[in-house]
Amino acid sequence: MNIHTLCFSPTGTTKKIVQGIAQGTGHNEICHTDITFRTPSATNYGTGDLIIVAVPVYGGHVAPAAMKRMEGLRGNGALAVAVVVYGNRHYEHALEELADFLSARGFCLIGAGTFIGEHSYSTPETPIAVGRPDTEDLACAVRFGEGIARKLASDHPDDIIDARQIEQPEQDSQVMMLFKQTVMGWMKDGLQMPSAPLVDEALCTHCDACAGLCPTGAINNNTVEAGKCIKCCACVKGCPVGARSFPTPFAPLLAKNFSQRKENKILL
Repeated sequence: MNIHTLCFSPTGTTKKIVQGIAQGTGHNEICHTDITFRTPSATNYGTGDLIIVAVPVYGGHVAPAAMKRMEGLRGNGALAVAVVVYGNRHYEHALEELADFLSARGFCLIGAGTFIGEHSYSTPETPIAVGRPDTEDLACAVRFGEGIARKLASDHPDDIIDARQIEQPEQDSQVMMLFKQTVMGWMKDGLQMPSAPLVDEALCTHCDACAGLCPTGAINNNTVEAGKCIKCCACVKGCPVGARSFPTPFAPLLAKNFSQRKENKILL
């Protein structure tokens, strides 16, 4: 069985998870494809392949940029594992979206996982799942990879799973309801949300590190093209002098309501 990984990971959290899973499989020769900055060149797989696809969750859905870059994938009966990484609130429709996407393209889904990564909006002032995936998360990813290897070595390596059967994250229903009511109130009041990160010109050294970190090429001469910005905040987290920020009201709301640690869930 040829094992492949494919990930979209602007801030590096999703990549850490998929690398841990790959490590756990015990295979030394794994083909790793990172689609953060490009569409994959190899898009056709077959019955001798297993692909582990890992993507971040934005607003309860698979990151649209990741979906677009995966449009050309064709499974032709290849096995697949679907993994979504979310910022400690909820992944909502994302895992089902990814599973359906892969199935529609001829992949046989044999495993699924939901993992936690530090939220894109997390800052020192509004911490949301800071430092995750941490040591415990990565150990879970390795164990998931070990489970995948055992399934591949079993008498039924191609047993299909239903991603909707994965265990849901624990969540206080009242907290979630209040969160949604707050967001709906913002929408009703027409609260303006930032369309892209801001730059503090007094701090900016014009090193262009932000442009190199942007997965959609939205930054040119320190100016952000809002229509291309996917609000991943890679430029904010990666600015060496802290000159970039994304002052969204979601950050304090998420930090207040979703500070309790959620755990990763897997299904094989």
